[in-house]
Amino acid sequence: MELTVESLIAELGLELASGHESAKTHVRWVHSTELSDPTPWLRGGELLLTTGIQLEGPKTQREFIERLAGHAIAGLGFGTGFKHKRLPAALVAAARKRSFPLFEVPYELPFIAITERAFAQLVNERYEMLQRNMAGDVLAEALTGHLYPEDLQARLRPFGISEQIAVLAFSLADPTAAAAALERMLERERVGSLVAIRAGLLCAVIDAGGVDPVELARRIRAELESPFGRIGAAASRPAPTHSLRLSFHEARCALEAVRLHNGDAPEVASYADLGAFQLLLSLQDDDALISYCRSVLGPVEQGEGDYGEELLRSLDVFIEHNGHWEKAAGALYCHRHTLRYRIRRVEQLSGRDFSRARDRIEFWLALRGRELAR
Repeated sequence: MELTVESLIAELGLELASGHESAKTHVRWVHSTELSDPTPWLRGGELLLTTGIQLEGPKTQREFIERLAGHAIAGLGFGTGFKHKRLPAALVAAARKRSFPLFEVPYELPFIAITERAFAQLVNERYEMLQRNMAGDVLAEALTGHLYPEDLQARLRPFGISEQIAVLAFSLADPTAAAAALERMLERERVGSLVAIRAGLLCAVIDAGGVDPVELARRIRAELESPFGRIGAAASRPAPTHSLRLSFHEARCALEAVRLHNGDAPEVASYADLGAFQLLLSLQDDDALISYCRSVLGPVEQGEGDYGEELLRSLDVFIEHNGHWEKAAGALYCHRHTLRYRIRRVEQLSGRDFSRARDRIEFWLALRGRELAR
């Protein structure tokens, strides 16, 4: 669970005096201070604890809140029973004006109890992050296709994944922020899983024994959309562990295929939605796929050196936007004339013509195949 002012005071049984809407901000660290201006020694994101000994008048109290709020401090715990019997009215008013999280820490609750509780949560956060990085390494290595089946199964076993797997893929604005929530959902569902970020997607390799991957992805998508916004979801079919690479690309390609639909995409994309991607997936472990991609895209990659990669990126975006110059140029942050030059250069180098449907299809297939072959 991410440490926030809201989560911390809920554990401690305390209440906010102000800043309810801002109390969901992540707390990076906790400090105690009796300085009237501690901000030169802070980076932002800290929760401060103070007894307010230095805050003697309303003007000083208001200025103190202004400094903290202006420095992006996460919140302030104010200890009463020392210099102040209760929260000063001017301090509360200033905090409410800035929607700044402020709460009272009664004399009976020592600051050390708050810092210990906060540090315990922060340690758990770091451990969860480390686990996700380890999971990301395992998935990255699995997707190279270079592991023997028994080695791959051994890597997945600590995550509760046995002989049948499926891959769930979710497309959202901030996949990293949703990773911990996905892990908790899968744990609640009692599904062994490896959660990691790959190719900009939030992915879960799950133990598919007795699980319907599409239905599971549908439930997860519905629950994730409330806190994390619009989400695209896809699920591969259950398959043997050694097919993990194919399962990953199946889920990713299904997500890509429905993204090209015009408003009629299913809640969860699956094998049934692959369309032309089925051809590419059938070739993904064959040298023929690499050979085909090189025959179409190789002249562009090799003919312009480092600039060849930029040409292919522009080509990809242009095709994704159905040949719409303005929209594609906007997505690339360049002028439409610049994009026209790049596409003409692609045509010159490849010997193909975008006015021909066959050439447009070949470019699209080669670009998608290039992703699968990496």
